[in-house]
Amino acid sequence: MPTFTHSEYRSHNHSILLYKSLLIIFSILFISNCYSQTVDSTFIKLKKDTLSEIKAQLKLLQQQETALAAELKKAELNLKRYPIWNKGIFGTIGFNASRFNNWLAKNQSNTSANIISYSLNTFLNMEESKHYWNNRINLAQSWQKFDDKDILDEEDGYQVASDIFNFNSLFAVKFSKTFATSALLEYRTGLLESSLNNPGSLDFGLGLSWKPKEKLVVTVHPINYNTVFSDLNTVSSVGLKTQASYVTKFFNSVDWVSNFSSFISYKEEQLNYWLWSNSLNKNFNHIGIGLEINLKQSRQEAVARNLDENPFQWYYIFGLSYKY
Repeated sequence: MPTFTHSEYRSHNHSILLYKSLLIIFSILFISNCYSQTVDSTFIKLKKDTLSEIKAQLKLLQQQETALAAELKKAELNLKRYPIWNKGIFGTIGFNASRFNNWLAKNQSNTSANIISYSLNTFLNMEESKHYWNNRINLAQSWQKFDDKDILDEEDGYQVASDIFNFNSLFAVKFSKTFATSALLEYRTGLLESSLNNPGSLDFGLGLSWKPKEKLVVTVHPINYNTVFSDLNTVSSVGLKTQASYVTKFFNSVDWVSNFSSFISYKEEQLNYWLWSNSLNKNFNHIGIGLEINLKQSRQEAVARNLDENPFQWYYIFGLSYKY
């Protein structure tokens, strides 16, 4: 049996103590790492399970919301008291004035110009459980005065710049929630000076109307009788009449009313026309700012004016607006 000196014995004990200490440290680190991994796995699994439960609850709540919304809409429809009347009036007034005095940058150096314009839109709609009746009138007129101060014998006073009168009446009998058999009467002409029925247009037709929601109505009448009035003659033909009206609101404050109408004659191309009118209004307690834009192409009017071409027509009115 080997014998150790006192110093060798102490060194041997220190080595054993060091080995034991390192072993204990490594054991603690290993156990801590294993425990940490176990805790992390448990935490992730718990969060995933919680998230799955929340998603399931949200899906159930969404289903309940959809069902309640459908029940509410059905209840509101059952509570409707027919007939339902909807009526209103809105319009725009515009005014522009200019004056040039010795303005050498232009050939006519001493001139003044004034423009007065307005548009008026009214509607009266009635709805029953099995049918509806929509009526509207659009009136737009403007006058322009141009005065060249250097021409003494120039004609004074305001001249008519635009003149539009449009009456539209649609009666429809429902055979489903969105589709209906319909009859349409539309009359378009001017009212000022010699523009009454020169030219003018009268449409009467039968067909189908589609009303997917309260503020949109699309009408297609493959059987439509159109009569064109003018000083020269009166021409009638049968053709396809289409019409669409839409009302909406932008940013919960800007009203947009849009109407489109067209006619394609089965007889001859010279009797075709289309027009698209738009009204935008931003109101504050009935008074606000309005913009009226009208686009049109009408071979009927071009023929009545003895024009070879069918020009693209448009005008706009910007100014104060009123809504009731």
